[in-house]
Amino acid sequence: MLKLIQYQFQHNKKQWLGISPVIFVSSLVIGLAINGYINVDINSQAFAGLPDPKPIFMFPVVFGGITLFFAISTLISMLIEMFKDDYTLLAVLGASRFQLSFLVGGQLFIISSLVSFVAYLCSIPITSTYYYFLQYFFGKNVLPDIQFQMSLLGCVVTVLLISLLAFFSGCYYTFKGIKEKNTTKFKHILSIMIKGSLLCTLIMIWGALFYQIFQDNTILMRAQLIFNIVILDIVIIYQVSPYLQILFIKLFSKLIFRSKFMFISSKWNLLFRKPYIKSVSAAIIGAILLISSFQMISQNILAQFQNNSDLEMKVSFIVYVGTPILIVLGNIISIAFLSSYQEKSEINQFEILGVSNYQMIMVKLGESLFLTIVVAAISLLLTIKILALIYYSLNGVSLKELNYSGLIFSNITVSTILFVLLFLTKSFYFIYKTNKNNC
Repeated sequence: MLKLIQYQFQHNKKQWLGISPVIFVSSLVIGLAINGYINVDINSQAFAGLPDPKPIFMFPVVFGGITLFFAISTLISMLIEMFKDDYTLLAVLGASRFQLSFLVGGQLFIISSLVSFVAYLCSIPITSTYYYFLQYFFGKNVLPDIQFQMSLLGCVVTVLLISLLAFFSGCYYTFKGIKEKNTTKFKHILSIMIKGSLLCTLIMIWGALFYQIFQDNTILMRAQLIFNIVILDIVIIYQVSPYLQILFIKLFSKLIFRSKFMFISSKWNLLFRKPYIKSVSAAIIGAILLISSFQMISQNILAQFQNNSDLEMKVSFIVYVGTPILIVLGNIISIAFLSSYQEKSEINQFEILGVSNYQMIMVKLGESLFLTIVVAAISLLLTIKILALIYYSLNGVSLKELNYSGLIFSNITVSTILFVLLFLTKSFYFIYKTNKNNC
């Protein structure tokens, strides 16, 4: 089995390299956290009588690990689709679902081990930068100056943690993704009923929280209810994706992008790849909603009770939210690379029809722009609702007194990053090909 894993990895190493961005980002952040934790422990005498700073380094490990586990699911689905001929042949030869799952998990373990080792080496200089960045906010009386050094233990823990997490994630999602031969119509209907029941339950909980905001509660209690609604919004977005995004794509194609070739082709390319729409847009919508809501609640509600609420918002964002968002962005790069590989047959068809590299670049530009606008529009609608709830919670506050920076700034920033990442990764092949032909 181990020999088969090795041969399969060598045969498909180009495809497996597509998953390396999300592994690299995850390993970089978790390596930074583990290296920081170990160095703080080594210099424990410098923190005598001071608050223990180790939790600052442990939160990225916890949240980063959870995010990586869920982020890998989409990549596994794409890889299974790429290698389905190989896995079908192995299944015909008698391989079980468990053996195929172990095969995928083993290859994930190999690529994760290699990438996480390189990422840990890169995380060493970043660890001190992260520490002194936090020192700027907390002060030297909380985070004194210490010396940072490479830790062999930190390297081993980082590589093992990332590799084992990738291995078990790969096994789990492959086992879940490979359908049983005897799948009946009854099981399919039961699956739909379970998903529908889950969605109805989430909506009922959301409605109960929404109702509580309009009851006689304190402002801080309402802030907690609003944040709970934000979390539920993110979960519901995942449940209704990609159908909600498809609705917006069709709407924008009729209202704005009706005539140009690149937008017409981009529309049908996106609609043809529904899993790609969900994997990219759902995560980014959730990220924008979380950042914007976090910022608006801190600036408009918590600022009334804490003098240093802006400082606490920045530190809390970096410690709690920063790691998942970086991993989500790395995941998008991996998804874009893998989807570009999947589109080879589509690219060949366009080339046969005489479509130039410049026109293909414009189609990819249209796809990136289309998806970015849809993500920004849905995120804006959701954040407007959150701002309206914040306005209601602040009794007697006028609209002019509200801080609106969280409503627009976060959306524009993340959407711009999304557009750049999608366009560069999706059009890199054509840009490279065009430059090579011109030389």
